[in-house]
Amino acid sequence: MARRAGKNNQQWRLIAALNALSGQVNHLDGYIVGRAKLIELYQQLVKLYPAARRIYVVQDNWSVHKHEDVMQALRDWPQIEPVWLPTYAPWLNPTEKLWRWLRAVVLKLHRLADDWPGLRQQVRDFLDQFATGSQELLHYVGLLGDGRLAKAVRGS
Repeated sequence: MARRAGKNNQQWRLIAALNALSGQVNHLDGYIVGRAKLIELYQQLVKLYPAARRIYVVQDNWSVHKHEDVMQALRDWPQIEPVWLPTYAPWLNPTEKLWRWLRAVVLKLHRLADDWPGLRQQVRDFLDQFATGSQELLHYVGLLGDGRLAKAVRGS
């Protein structure tokens, strides 16, 4: 999330889904990211994986995740199964590690404070590099290797 200087000083937000097997990232952004954007992300996942019997989506405790409109969308797409994380446990969500990488590579000490469109584009470019998947990303977030999360994904 970044703050934009100017008239409105609005916050620009991101949401994303990380495929735990391929490292593919699908993301949406906007000044308003709420239930409509979340439902749009679910819709993208359903279209992206039409043959999937189950799409597990890790959810934190953002209040929008349990909004009635969102819950109705989940009823309409029974292949999406939310995996609810405990309160205040971001280390259990691999996407949080993606955000950490984004902050370290793009946002930390960025030189685009006066070029808001340029900064937004750098963020999108960073995420778009994972549009077709990434083994490097899977390693970074702990989904590949010998860690507990990687072993859980492999079922070993």
